[in-house]
Amino acid sequence: MNAIAGDRTVDRWLAALLLLGAWACYLPLGTKYITIVPAALCAALVLWRHRHVQRLQAAPGLWASVALLGALALSAAWSPAPWPLIGSHLGQYGLLLLVPLIGTACPPAVARRALRHFMLASAIVGLLFVLAAADLLPAAPLWRTTIDAEGNQRIATSILLALAATLALQTGLQAAAAPRAFWLLAAVSCAAGLALQDRRSGMLLLPLLLVAWTLVRQPGAWRRLGLLVAIVLAALAASQFADGVRGRLAEGVAELRQYKADDHVATSWGQRLRMWQLTGAMVQERPLAGHGVASWRGLWQERVTPGTALAAHSTPHNEYLLLAQQAGGIGAALWLWLLAEGLRQAAIRGAAGLPSLLVWTTIAWTGLFNAVLRDTKFSLPLILLAALALAASRPDDNRIGRQTP
Repeated sequence: MNAIAGDRTVDRWLAALLLLGAWACYLPLGTKYITIVPAALCAALVLWRHRHVQRLQAAPGLWASVALLGALALSAAWSPAPWPLIGSHLGQYGLLLLVPLIGTACPPAVARRALRHFMLASAIVGLLFVLAAADLLPAAPLWRTTIDAEGNQRIATSILLALAATLALQTGLQAAAAPRAFWLLAAVSCAAGLALQDRRSGMLLLPLLLVAWTLVRQPGAWRRLGLLVAIVLAALAASQFADGVRGRLAEGVAELRQYKADDHVATSWGQRLRMWQLTGAMVQERPLAGHGVASWRGLWQERVTPGTALAAHSTPHNEYLLLAQQAGGIGAALWLWLLAEGLRQAAIRGAAGLPSLLVWTTIAWTGLFNAVLRDTKFSLPLILLAALALAASRPDDNRIGRQTP
């Protein structure tokens, strides 16, 4: 009886931490850690008590993550970076293992509930952007990781809003009559907040997620074609008639047209192009094995003019290039394997796998413009959501002993 009570206590703690983690996606970074790391410990305890090591070994993406971490760890042998920095980088990349760990231990019903909490939190954040645009939101420190966020945290909020809008739309369309309107309104709130914030990443991500949802989940070629046309028309309308969307996209196009390949470039997209060019040159220097984990920052400082805005960056804002620079073509191939495994497993699980499909599409897209694994502002919420989506794709069973991976 004591063992059963202990199991139930751990299960309750795991559920509570994951629900809090869903809200922490929009809270300060420390809050994310104090919910996700204890949740991982509870998940490990659940699997150990039920002797489900084999279940974990069969979890989608586990071996791709292990192989990628192994390649990065091996590259430490030739990295010029100091060992504390190497250890920090490996720890950040090691967070990938939380996806199969939590995704295997979390009951599907708890995972679906946590995903709904994430959608609700996102709808509230979207509403805050609406209120701020109408000058109805008082200034307060509470908004510093949402409305008043800066830098990559602001980009992460944009990306999470796009993901939540698509999840809420799908949830509303699948729901019974009573909660359907609630979730569709939540999707509208997320989309409105996305249009009113000033980061382009989420604006460009939302149509991509809607296309993925249409191609995978909609029956019949004509229905898919009709929805794709509707998505394109809606995106064009937003780019023309939504002032914030139109202005930010026009600004990005202007930055690309005015780009000059020198270290004094100051625009957002211009700096990204310069970082990609110089990082690509690093990759060409050691295309197979790379320069070693955590080596980018030091090599970057050697290649840019000190004191410029460009010199202040700590990543090239592209996970594909960053992994290729550190672990060469081997590391890049393992990263692509991990992405392909996540998308493949999501696709074969049908409707239950749609949240996974959307989360992994978000990770793949975000990695093109940001260090989605290296920067924990992105990786912690997306890894948690990937784990919840993996758990939600499994068949329902209240007893973990009967759950399938």
